[in-house]
Amino acid sequence: MIEKLKSVTLTVLILLSLLLSYLLAYSTPNYEPLPPSEYISSELEGTKAKLEDLLFPDQIVLHFGNQQHTVLYPDSTSYSTIFESVKQRKMERFRKVTLNQERTNWDEIREKQEGVEVRFRDGLPLSVLQNTFQIKGDIPDDTELITRIWIFASSDKKSAGTYLFTDSSNTAFEVLGADFTAKDVENFTAIAGTNPPYVAASGGEYYLPVNPIPAASYDFGYKEFPTEKLKSSLFADPSLTRNLKDRDGSQIYTDAKRGLQINQEKKWMKYTDPLAVTDSKNSIKENLDAGVQFINQHGGWNGTYTISKPQQQHAFSNQMFVFRQVYDAFPILTEQKEGYGAIYITLQKGVVSNYERSVVYSDLKLINQQKSELIGGEALNAKITNHPKRYNIVNVFPAYRPTLGVKTVNLSPVWAIEFKDGTYEFFR
Repeated sequence: MIEKLKSVTLTVLILLSLLLSYLLAYSTPNYEPLPPSEYISSELEGTKAKLEDLLFPDQIVLHFGNQQHTVLYPDSTSYSTIFESVKQRKMERFRKVTLNQERTNWDEIREKQEGVEVRFRDGLPLSVLQNTFQIKGDIPDDTELITRIWIFASSDKKSAGTYLFTDSSNTAFEVLGADFTAKDVENFTAIAGTNPPYVAASGGEYYLPVNPIPAASYDFGYKEFPTEKLKSSLFADPSLTRNLKDRDGSQIYTDAKRGLQINQEKKWMKYTDPLAVTDSKNSIKENLDAGVQFINQHGGWNGTYTISKPQQQHAFSNQMFVFRQVYDAFPILTEQKEGYGAIYITLQKGVVSNYERSVVYSDLKLINQQKSELIGGEALNAKITNHPKRYNIVNVFPAYRPTLGVKTVNLSPVWAIEFKDGTYEFFR
């Protein structure tokens, strides 16, 4: 009887084992993966931001109608007052115009009529600018990047015109439904009537001060993102990563799919998560929103940043974006990509495939400040007109050039020359 019971039990166990083996081999589990934001807890310092926090003009140019102009930068009260006012006004109904076919004399409007230009150096699509301005109705597609919003009073000062200029030298949009008036333009110019004078250069592509402009250099202490915290932030399970050493001395961490490369010499990190290429259309707005949220969770915004195009890239192709730090009035720029103050991110259909930034960030504790100035007038004009690559210059503007020391970062004011290929050169 006992032997018979043992046989039955053994048979049941064998059948149960076969059943479980079958289920394991041929059944499909119902996975419900958690999004990264739910299972990766970032311990990196840095504030969070919304997309609209990163969308502001690098300059506001005012035309006084008597061949005089001035330029406002983000640190001034006049800039803030005009920008806030323009943001509240409605713009709708857009008519695409070819500038060389229009009878409008833009040089005359610039020099003889009051106006204001809200300028975005690298240009942004209207779908993105909708986050900041009251842009309504049907809008052009994302292939058109808006570089200037130009509002000007008519010659008789009874009405105002509003045009959106693009990164194409011959294309603009007339705003047929803008609620700006000639009185608004007059108020804008009155706000900044005592600012330093500037002159238009290169057909109004950029503006240069008649006199030297005040500036300052700054020294700050800085911190570095700890490697272990970067790993914890970017990998679902950091314990599964293995460490490799690249030929240039960089440390590489990988979980067989994602990779994190840290170059201690350049103080630069690069995170990659390869994605399959898709032919479906990407949305710049969708990818920007997703990119901002990703950075919020993986390092944050240690300072004020603005969006710009990558160097040597005509538009936001490949859905790569650059966020550059701005201190006081000017952007922080370096000749090389791997520099302090820049964040690079590439997305496809809202998913991040590449994320790069300096591992160094300022603690914003000022150590030293020294008054300085940037040249203007004839001295500045001579630097530009005598430059061997002067015919390739597309922009000239003030910036900060960072220099990393052992424990401090120095921000030194410079003039930045931008060339057609997207590269920069600096001088004092």
